[in-house]
Amino acid sequence: MTAQSRQKTFTDSYLRNLSLYVFTAIICGALAGYYFPEIGRPLEKVSHYFFMLLEVLIVPVIFIAVTYGISYIFSIENAIKITLQMIIYFLIITSAGIAVGIGFGLLLKPGVNTEITVSMINKSLPKRFLSYSINPLYLSNYLLFLLLSISAGIAIGLSKGKNKLLRILDEGKDLFFKLIKYVYIFLPIVIFCNIAYGISVYGINTLLPLSKVVATVYLACLVFIFGILGPVTYFFKINLWDFLISIKEEIILVVATSSSKTAFPVIFEKMESQGYDLKILRFVIPLGYNFNLAGACIYLSISCIFLIQFYNISLELHDYIWLFVIISMTSKTASGVPGSGFLALVFTLNRFEKIPLADIALLYSVDRFMNEARSVTNFIGIAISGAIISKINQQQKPKFPSA
Repeated sequence: MTAQSRQKTFTDSYLRNLSLYVFTAIICGALAGYYFPEIGRPLEKVSHYFFMLLEVLIVPVIFIAVTYGISYIFSIENAIKITLQMIIYFLIITSAGIAVGIGFGLLLKPGVNTEITVSMINKSLPKRFLSYSINPLYLSNYLLFLLLSISAGIAIGLSKGKNKLLRILDEGKDLFFKLIKYVYIFLPIVIFCNIAYGISVYGINTLLPLSKVVATVYLACLVFIFGILGPVTYFFKINLWDFLISIKEEIILVVATSSSKTAFPVIFEKMESQGYDLKILRFVIPLGYNFNLAGACIYLSISCIFLIQFYNISLELHDYIWLFVIISMTSKTASGVPGSGFLALVFTLNRFEKIPLADIALLYSVDRFMNEARSVTNFIGIAISGAIISKINQQQKPKFPSA
């Protein structure tokens, strides 16, 4: 009884109950946005400020986690081996994500015969996308914090007062975790506002003409999870379905907020309770949030292929190879609050220079509908990477909770 109570995590007790409220908020938000659009339009500010607050709390947690993981890697005997395993795994999985996205785009042709006229689409874009798109030196805040935390981790790992500094980081982490968990209480309200705003501004009429590209993204993500990650987890003797069931509360959180980062503070205690090495998780998972974004790779690939087909642009093989390389780089900027994936698409189109940016709002109008698939695939891929690298390098067999 005591052992079970120790393994009971925050998400077990709270997010399981939150699921009903989240579902209710989604339904009510959709109805409010559809039948009372004048009420739904001003509600964007609620979710905007909520995610600003969440970003303020989560970024320090990411900083602490990466710093902790980097500093601990110095005390692990096979540190170089783990680092190489992680780099190779990230490269293979993200490359597979890009390949799946391009393949599904070419196979299903979401941009062919759409019968869409640009006048049908709401062409308004948030100002932040317009300003970022003309700034080639822009780096996401998370990427800057990542570089800073890696540097801090190396400095702490080499310092003599390492243990004292790590205790301070642990205390800071616990404080931010508590604050974040209290903030999550307001999630249903934020989700209601977010859904109501999306339906009131872009509406069902926007989704229908672009439903093929949305369906292509969802189908490609499902095939990637079960067709790529499934065999990979099977090879490392991890049951994919059991693993997904064990993190279902975190997946619900990602779906509800349309951001994989919101599950960052709670995934560590869940996976540690299953027997995975916390030191390795603290090293692999935070880096995965910037370098292992398979969902973003799929989304960017399909979106680019859609626009290529929509504008009837003819490309050679070397153009597709160059697009592959660009997506592999720009996908690293797709980690953040909702909207960062679309920002990465703007960067991609800017650097590819063969697809016009004039009607980019065409895809932004349905971006929030694709955001869930992108974020969930990102999160599942990141969690699985931590599980695999951890299992390879630890002797204790991880234990999955019963479904």
